[in-house]
Amino acid sequence: MSVTAEPAGKFRAMSWDEQVVTHSTLAQALEAIRAGQSTWIDLGGRSEENEQLLGPGGLEIHPLIIEDVFMDCVRPKVEDYKDYVYVLFHAPSAVNTDQDPETLDLLEIDILLGQNYVVTHHAHDSKALEAVWTEVARSGRALKKGSAWLAHAVLDRVVDDYLPLLDGMDDEIDELEREVLADSGKEVLQRIFAIKRKLQQLRRVSIHQKEVLYRLSRGEFDEIPETLLPFFRDIYDHFVRVTDLAESYRDLIAGTFEAHLSVQSNKMNAIMKTLTLATTVFMPLTFIAGVYGMNFEHMPELKKDWAYPVVLAAMALIAAGIMLFYRQKKWI
Repeated sequence: MSVTAEPAGKFRAMSWDEQVVTHSTLAQALEAIRAGQSTWIDLGGRSEENEQLLGPGGLEIHPLIIEDVFMDCVRPKVEDYKDYVYVLFHAPSAVNTDQDPETLDLLEIDILLGQNYVVTHHAHDSKALEAVWTEVARSGRALKKGSAWLAHAVLDRVVDDYLPLLDGMDDEIDELEREVLADSGKEVLQRIFAIKRKLQQLRRVSIHQKEVLYRLSRGEFDEIPETLLPFFRDIYDHFVRVTDLAESYRDLIAGTFEAHLSVQSNKMNAIMKTLTLATTVFMPLTFIAGVYGMNFEHMPELKKDWAYPVVLAAMALIAAGIMLFYRQKKWI
């Protein structure tokens, strides 16, 4: 998973007050939260103003949580505090932040869920958050229902974005399977290991994220009402499908690797077969040439005029006989 520096902190916020109201400053967003309005604050990157929002005088978030929000964390997790829940999740990135083909490009998304607010933080653009933000700004439905519904909408969209990622891997694995049978070269082997590494990274992340969704769906946190639990269980079921697909693709790529080794072994066997047949043909010819190349004085054939063409003819007949035998056995 790629780890990149955060850009300068960005900020946007909206609240529900009979309609969707956008805020241009953090002070306005904090005022809306304190007035009991359902509010979504989206932070892009790290800045002094963003840290002040979460710290003393703002939302009073624990310093350790603030540190986790603004730092890259590999392991997804969920933590329960008195007035809020902190969720660390990973989503497919909307931009290519790492050119390494063996690195799975995921984006860390931090979610702070309070009684009437949701704070999201991400270092780079997120397709999931952009889609949810556009929908909420248009209809305001999730914001009107409350902060837990808004957090559900974000997580639901994040999980849905994993399916196109897996579909792309599925197509690439299918293409690799065809290329392995057609031309199993070094480039194909490199691509096999690249996909295998991505799937391993996805598996490590998905194990923890599945646990996060399970805890959110079983009624462990007061910030999530009981009526919303079935919807979080639905997200959990969807992500279980993602993990199952990732496991099946790991099996597919392992089979592709074995097929590559099999093709390489068959090629090597064909080469060794060709060399063995050629050696077998020339072995008796080399023996005959070696015998008559010893030049002993008492070799009467050496004195005959017909000896040379007869030996050559015998060698030709022996080679032809061996080749005919191979053809009858269908070895050539």
